Amino acid sequence: RARAMPEDGPRIDVRREGAVLGSVALSGAKRRWLIGRSLDADLVVNHPSVSRSHAAITEEGGAFFVTDLGSAHGTKVAGTPLAPQQPFRLFDGLPITVGGATRTLVPVGTVAALGAAVREAARERAEHARREQEAADRAALDDDDDDDDDD
Repeated sequence: RARAMPEDGPRIDVRREGAVLGSVALSGAKRRWLIGRSLDADLVVNHPSVSRSHAAITEEGGAFFVTDLGSAHGTKVAGTPLAPQQPFRLFDGLPITVGGATRTLVPVGTVAALGAAVREAARERAEHARREQEAADRAALDDDDDDDDDD
């Protein structure tokens, strides 16, 4: 159940023999996307070797991870089998395969999303430090005013 191609932002492209069949956006308020045979999955892979809840992609701090959810036929990233329940950091272009499905799931824009999250965190830290400095400066001025009253 891949949707129309997202214009920008991180996504998973669904490919077969190199051709992009569709994409699933990895954005918005959602932080977990289910991959499986279930119609409730965010990315439905209708293949007998794919479990109903086969794997999940999660976002944490701008980084994306894929986790095999204990599926019977496993999940691979770039041909390497994943250990069940062990998140694996995704990088753009590394193909994900689930079970024996012939379609591959390819992350796109995940590195840019991580960079944006890092920049936003740095901006928030700088803003927080600025507010703390302003509060400290105000407190110092208040202390100076109190000292003047003692004369």
